[in-house]
Amino acid sequence: MDLIQTPIETYSLKGIDVDVKRDDLVGDGVTFPRWAKIEGIRRILESDSIDKSKPLTHLSVYGSWTGWTLSQLCKEYDIEFISAYPNTDKFPQVLLERVEGNGGKLHPMRPNMMAFMQNKLNTQAKENGWQQLPYAFNHPAYISYMGDRMKEVLKEKEYDNLVVSIGSGVTASGLIKEFLEYGDDWWKLDSESRKVYSITMSAFSSTKKILNENHAGDLKNIILEKSPYAFDDMMDDYEVPFDCNEFWDKKQWYWLEQNIENLKGKTLFWNIGGSYLKSIGKKNKKNT
Repeated sequence: MDLIQTPIETYSLKGIDVDVKRDDLVGDGVTFPRWAKIEGIRRILESDSIDKSKPLTHLSVYGSWTGWTLSQLCKEYDIEFISAYPNTDKFPQVLLERVEGNGGKLHPMRPNMMAFMQNKLNTQAKENGWQQLPYAFNHPAYISYMGDRMKEVLKEKEYDNLVVSIGSGVTASGLIKEFLEYGDDWWKLDSESRKVYSITMSAFSSTKKILNENHAGDLKNIILEKSPYAFDDMMDDYEVPFDCNEFWDKKQWYWLEQNIENLKGKTLFWNIGGSYLKSIGKKNKKNT
């Protein structure tokens, strides 16, 4: 399957050009969300890991488009899909309606910490004979797909710096692994080679674990910082010149604006998602 091509746009930060990979444009915002992960998830569904004759379930939490995405993909592959989600008023009704509109079934769960909900769903899946995708799509087919996307970019232009936000670290692993050209001797990288800059919304320990599992975790080359903003801080008073996700990419762009003068060479910013607020029909407080 051919890779979906998304544009690279150039923006200026403090007089310095930054190329932005608009991978939010993988989805159209209508059939699929504006999200870089869609086709990587498709690769998992097309792999031998998935039995299309068995129901598939996955947990979708606030801030995620997994329910919407998987309901559409499972519709295309004729897979029965059960979308688990925390049964709270905070969870957007419009996303539940999209799941049902695509023929998916809803599986409300008692709200709790994500790890507890995932463990509960694991038990329910075994009891009901449902199959599941790996946590955060941490699957070789997905990692390879994200690496292929980076490879296509680097064929056209060389970069010294990659700036990308990190949630679980899975999507970033594929991008980072290819950007830093990790091979079997990935731990021996020269500290003067390409650099990756990222802020994470997760704990450092879990982020490093995912990066290391996927051979994308040499911290000589990855400058990892904790986000100074809370996950659900939409940064209403801060504007970005392109559509991006309030939970992750917007915070990463703000970090880049504050630090661009410290980066040496050409910089690539990888935009993973479009606006979550727009996707659920809301505006930020500044525009209401």
